[in-house]
Amino acid sequence: MEEQSSRRMLLSRMDAAFTDYSQEAEKLSVLLAEPRDVSSWTAYSELIRQQTAEVAAYEKYRKIKDELFRLISPPEPQQDRF
Repeated sequence: MEEQSSRRMLLSRMDAAFTDYSQEAEKLSVLLAEPRDVSSWTAYSELIRQQTAEVAAYEKYRKIKDELFRLISPPEPQQDRF
């Protein structure tokens, strides 16, 4: 019962982290699609800041996903029935 509760909590956290990651990735995509002055330090700084936010959000999602999958045991191998 405790393990099931932990899985649900992690699944909820993973869902929220994936939503955050998706939003950050979308923001980065918008910035990359906009025409920009390639020599602008402001534009460069915005891109780097958003890239960092996207990577941080992805790492948070990945960490929770890995934690969740550690709780899931693989099925036992089945023996042949002959």
